[in-house]
Amino acid sequence: MNSFRRRAGFTLIELLVVLAIIGLLMGILLPAMEHVRHQGYIDKCASNLRQIGMAMSMYSNENQGNFPRTLYVPGAPLTEGTGINAVDPFQPGGVAANDLTAAIYLLLRAEHLPTELFICPYNDATSYSADSASPQAHCNFTDWTKNLSYSFADPYPNAAVADAGYRLTNHIRGDFPMAADLNPGVKPPIANVTAAAPGASSRIMENANSLNHEQDGENVLYADGHVTFQQNCICGIAQDNIYTNQSNQVTASPISPTDAVLLPAN
Repeated sequence: MNSFRRRAGFTLIELLVVLAIIGLLMGILLPAMEHVRHQGYIDKCASNLRQIGMAMSMYSNENQGNFPRTLYVPGAPLTEGTGINAVDPFQPGGVAANDLTAAIYLLLRAEHLPTELFICPYNDATSYSADSASPQAHCNFTDWTKNLSYSFADPYPNAAVADAGYRLTNHIRGDFPMAADLNPGVKPPIANVTAAAPGASSRIMENANSLNHEQDGENVLYADGHVTFQQNCICGIAQDNIYTNQSNQVTASPISPTDAVLLPAN
Protein backbone atom coordinates (compact mmCIF):
# COMPACT_ATOMS: atom_id res chain seq x y z
CA MET A 1 0.00 0.00 0.00
CA ASN A 2 1.40 3.37 -1.01
CA SER A 3 1.85 5.94 1.73
CA PHE A 4 1.83 9.68 1.13
CA ARG A 5 4.00 12.07 3.10
CA ARG A 6 2.50 15.49 3.73
CA ARG A 7 4.77 18.25 2.44
CA ALA A 8 5.78 20.77 5.15
CA GLY A 9 4.51 24.35 4.67
CA PHE A 10 2.09 27.05 5.83
CA THR A 11 -1.54 27.18 4.99
CA LEU A 12 -3.15 30.39 3.80
CA ILE A 13 -4.91 30.77 7.13
CA GLU A 14 -1.63 30.45 9.03
CA LEU A 15 -0.03 33.11 6.85
CA LEU A 16 -2.95 35.45 7.39
CA VAL A 17 -2.72 34.94 11.15
CA VAL A 18 1.01 35.74 11.11
CA LEU A 19 0.42 38.87 9.02
CA ALA A 20 -2.34 39.95 11.38
CA ILE A 21 -0.02 39.53 14.37
CA ILE A 22 2.73 41.51 12.63
CA GLY A 23 0.25 44.27 11.79
CA LEU A 24 -0.95 44.36 15.39
CA LEU A 25 2.61 44.59 16.72
CA MET A 26 3.43 47.38 14.27
CA GLY A 27 0.32 49.24 15.38
CA ILE A 28 1.56 49.01 18.96
CA LEU A 29 5.24 49.70 18.34
CA LEU A 30 5.08 52.59 15.85
CA PRO A 31 3.21 55.01 18.16
CA ALA A 32 5.58 54.05 20.98
CA MET A 33 8.60 54.71 18.74
CA GLU A 34 7.12 58.04 17.64
CA HIS A 35 6.57 58.99 21.29
CA VAL A 36 10.20 58.16 22.11
CA ARG A 37 11.40 60.17 19.11
CA HIS A 38 9.23 63.15 20.06
CA GLN A 39 10.41 62.96 23.68
CA GLY A 40 13.99 63.00 22.43
CA TYR A 41 13.32 66.28 20.61
CA ILE A 42 11.73 67.75 23.74
CA ASP A 43 14.73 66.74 25.84
CA LYS A 44 17.23 68.18 23.33
CA CYS A 45 15.19 71.40 23.18
CA ALA A 46 15.24 71.58 26.98
CA SER A 47 19.02 71.13 26.88
CA ASN A 48 19.30 74.06 24.46
CA LEU A 49 17.34 76.29 26.82
CA ARG A 50 19.39 75.21 29.85
CA GLN A 51 22.58 76.15 28.01
CA ILE A 52 21.04 79.47 27.01
CA GLY A 53 20.07 80.01 30.66
CA MET A 54 23.67 79.39 31.75
CA ALA A 55 24.88 81.85 29.09
CA MET A 56 22.41 84.47 30.36
CA SER A 57 23.73 83.98 33.86
CA MET A 58 27.30 84.41 32.62
CA TYR A 59 26.32 87.54 30.70
CA SER A 60 24.66 89.06 33.77
CA ASN A 61 27.73 88.35 35.90
CA GLU A 62 29.84 90.19 33.32
CA ASN A 63 27.43 93.14 33.00
CA GLN A 64 26.54 94.29 36.51
CA GLY A 65 23.73 91.77 36.89
CA ASN A 66 21.86 92.79 33.73
CA PHE A 67 20.51 90.40 31.12
CA PRO A 68 21.08 91.28 27.44
CA ARG A 69 19.46 94.40 26.05
CA THR A 70 20.44 96.61 23.12
CA LEU A 71 19.33 100.19 22.37
CA TYR A 72 16.39 100.97 24.69
CA VAL A 73 13.94 103.86 24.37
CA PRO A 74 11.08 103.58 26.92
CA GLY A 75 7.74 103.80 25.16
CA ALA A 76 9.11 103.24 21.67
CA PRO A 77 7.46 100.39 19.74
CA LEU A 78 9.01 96.94 19.73
CA THR A 79 10.94 95.99 16.62
CA GLU A 80 12.43 92.77 15.22
CA GLY A 81 15.32 91.95 12.96
CA THR A 82 17.01 95.33 12.38
CA GLY A 83 20.73 96.06 12.17
CA ILE A 84 21.74 92.89 10.34
CA ASN A 85 24.59 94.64 8.50
CA ALA A 86 25.65 96.87 11.40
CA VAL A 87 28.24 96.02 14.05
CA ASP A 88 27.42 98.12 17.14
CA PRO A 89 24.13 97.02 18.75
CA PHE A 90 24.10 99.85 21.27
CA GLN A 91 24.08 102.90 19.01
CA PRO A 92 21.54 104.41 16.57
CA GLY A 93 22.38 103.09 13.14
CA GLY A 94 23.29 99.76 14.63
CA VAL A 95 19.90 98.35 15.56
CA ALA A 96 16.57 100.09 15.95
CA ALA A 97 15.44 100.90 19.47
CA ASN A 98 13.75 98.09 21.39
CA ASP A 99 14.73 95.34 18.96
CA LEU A 100 13.69 92.02 20.53
CA THR A 101 15.81 89.74 18.38
CA ALA A 102 18.91 91.94 18.60
CA ALA A 103 18.94 91.48 22.39
CA ILE A 104 18.96 87.71 21.90
CA TYR A 105 21.68 87.97 19.27
CA LEU A 106 23.74 90.07 21.66
CA LEU A 107 23.77 87.09 24.03
CA LEU A 108 24.92 84.85 21.18
CA ARG A 109 27.73 87.28 20.31
CA ALA A 110 28.88 88.03 23.82
CA GLU A 111 29.01 84.44 25.03
CA HIS A 112 30.21 82.94 21.72
CA LEU A 113 27.24 80.59 21.41
CA PRO A 114 26.62 78.43 18.33
CA THR A 115 23.65 79.61 16.29
CA GLU A 116 22.27 76.04 16.34
CA LEU A 117 21.59 76.49 20.06
CA PHE A 118 18.73 78.86 19.22
CA ILE A 119 16.94 76.36 17.00
CA CYS A 120 14.44 73.82 18.36
CA PRO A 121 15.65 70.43 17.05
CA TYR A 122 12.13 69.26 16.24
CA ASN A 123 11.86 71.85 13.46
CA ASP A 124 15.53 71.83 12.49
CA ALA A 125 15.07 69.92 9.24
CA THR A 126 11.95 71.67 8.01
CA SER A 127 11.60 75.25 9.21
CA TYR A 128 14.87 76.57 10.58
CA SER A 129 18.51 76.81 9.57
CA ALA A 130 21.71 77.87 11.28
CA ASP A 131 22.99 81.39 10.56
CA SER A 132 26.38 80.94 8.90
CA ALA A 133 27.39 84.62 9.02
CA SER A 134 30.03 85.70 11.52
CA PRO A 135 28.31 86.86 14.74
CA GLN A 136 30.82 89.68 15.16
CA ALA A 137 30.05 91.06 11.70
CA HIS A 138 26.47 92.11 12.36
CA CYS A 139 23.98 92.86 15.16
CA ASN A 140 21.14 90.46 14.49
CA PHE A 141 20.10 87.17 12.95
CA THR A 142 20.22 87.17 9.15
CA ASP A 143 16.56 86.08 9.15
CA TRP A 144 15.24 85.56 12.66
CA THR A 145 12.16 83.71 11.37
CA LYS A 146 14.54 81.03 10.06
CA ASN A 147 17.35 81.32 12.60
CA LEU A 148 15.44 81.58 15.90
CA SER A 149 12.82 79.27 17.38
CA TYR A 150 12.69 80.52 20.99
CA SER A 151 11.05 83.55 22.62
CA PHE A 152 12.50 85.56 25.51
CA ALA A 153 11.25 87.89 28.22
CA ASP A 154 10.75 91.40 26.85
CA PRO A 155 13.69 93.53 28.03
CA TYR A 156 12.05 96.78 26.85
CA PRO A 157 9.20 97.66 29.29
CA ASN A 158 7.37 100.95 29.11
CA ALA A 159 8.39 103.66 31.55
CA ALA A 160 5.54 103.02 33.99
CA VAL A 161 6.33 99.35 34.58
CA ALA A 162 10.06 100.09 34.67
CA ASP A 163 9.38 102.63 37.42
CA ALA A 164 7.29 99.99 39.19
CA GLY A 165 10.33 97.73 39.41
CA TYR A 166 10.38 95.56 36.27
CA ARG A 167 14.05 94.62 35.80
CA LEU A 168 15.61 91.74 33.88
CA THR A 169 18.58 91.16 36.17
CA ASN A 170 20.03 88.22 38.05
CA HIS A 171 18.04 89.37 41.09
CA ILE A 172 14.74 88.47 39.47
CA ARG A 173 12.53 85.82 41.07
CA GLY A 174 13.60 82.26 40.33
CA ASP A 175 10.15 81.30 39.04
CA PHE A 176 10.07 84.11 36.46
CA PRO A 177 9.81 82.66 32.91
CA MET A 178 12.83 83.88 30.96
CA ALA A 179 12.45 81.97 27.68
CA ALA A 180 10.44 79.23 26.01
CA ASP A 181 9.63 77.62 22.69
CA LEU A 182 8.59 80.27 20.17
CA ASN A 183 5.41 82.24 20.93
CA PRO A 184 2.77 80.95 18.44
CA GLY A 185 1.13 84.36 18.07
CA VAL A 186 -2.34 84.78 16.59
CA LYS A 187 -2.82 82.80 13.36
CA PRO A 188 -6.33 81.33 13.33
CA PRO A 189 -7.22 78.54 12.95
CA ILE A 190 -3.73 77.18 13.64
CA ALA A 191 -2.83 79.29 16.66
CA ASN A 192 -4.39 81.90 18.93
CA VAL A 193 -2.31 82.56 22.02
CA THR A 194 -4.68 85.25 23.31
CA ALA A 195 -7.51 82.73 23.79
CA ALA A 196 -5.71 80.75 26.50
CA ALA A 197 -7.16 81.20 29.97
CA PRO A 198 -7.65 79.06 33.08
CA GLY A 199 -10.63 76.77 32.52
CA ALA A 200 -10.55 77.04 28.73
CA SER A 201 -11.18 73.91 26.67
CA SER A 202 -8.31 71.60 25.83
CA ARG A 203 -8.56 72.57 22.15
CA ILE A 204 -8.26 76.29 22.92
CA MET A 205 -5.31 75.64 25.22
CA GLU A 206 -3.62 73.50 22.58
CA ASN A 207 -3.99 76.28 19.99
CA ALA A 208 -2.13 78.59 22.36
CA ASN A 209 0.89 76.28 22.62
CA SER A 210 4.09 76.81 20.66
CA LEU A 211 4.23 75.23 17.20
CA ASN A 212 7.66 73.79 18.00
CA HIS A 213 6.34 70.49 19.43
CA GLU A 214 3.12 69.93 17.49
CA GLN A 215 1.38 72.15 20.07
CA ASP A 216 1.72 69.49 22.77
CA GLY A 217 3.27 72.09 25.07
CA GLU A 218 6.44 74.13 25.46
CA ASN A 219 9.76 73.95 27.24
CA VAL A 220 10.04 76.94 29.60
CA LEU A 221 13.29 78.29 31.03
CA TYR A 222 12.91 79.92 34.44
CA ALA A 223 15.22 82.51 35.97
CA ASP A 224 16.77 80.02 38.40
CA GLY A 225 17.99 77.99 35.40
CA HIS A 226 15.62 75.04 35.46
CA VAL A 227 13.59 74.03 32.41
CA THR A 228 10.15 72.41 32.55
CA PHE A 229 7.95 71.11 29.76
CA GLN A 230 4.59 72.76 30.36
CA GLN A 231 1.40 71.38 28.81
CA ASN A 232 -0.02 74.88 28.39
CA CYS A 233 1.19 78.47 28.46
CA ILE A 234 -0.64 79.42 31.68
CA CYS A 235 2.50 78.97 33.76
CA GLY A 236 3.65 82.46 34.73
CA ILE A 237 4.28 83.62 38.29
CA ALA A 238 0.63 84.56 38.77
CA GLN A 239 -0.54 81.55 36.71
CA ASP A 240 -0.90 83.89 33.78
CA ASN A 241 -0.07 83.49 30.09
CA ILE A 242 3.69 83.62 29.49
CA TYR A 243 3.19 84.70 25.86
CA THR A 244 0.96 87.73 26.53
CA ASN A 245 1.00 90.47 29.10
CA GLN A 246 -1.54 90.43 31.90
CA SER A 247 -3.90 92.46 29.72
CA ASN A 248 -3.88 89.62 27.17
CA GLN A 249 -1.82 91.53 24.59
CA VAL A 250 0.95 89.85 22.61
CA THR A 251 3.38 92.48 21.33
CA ALA A 252 3.01 94.89 24.22
CA SER A 253 4.91 95.87 27.34
CA PRO A 254 4.60 93.89 30.56
CA ILE A 255 2.29 95.65 32.98
CA SER A 256 3.75 94.55 36.32
CA PRO A 257 7.14 93.44 37.68
CA THR A 258 5.97 89.79 37.67
CA ASP A 259 4.47 89.88 34.18
CA ALA A 260 6.41 87.78 31.65
CA VAL A 261 5.84 88.44 27.95
CA LEU A 262 7.96 86.06 25.87
CA LEU A 263 8.72 87.45 22.40
CA PRO A 264 9.11 87.49 19.42
CA ALA A 265 5.87 85.91 18.30
CA ASN A 266 5.52 83.61 15.31
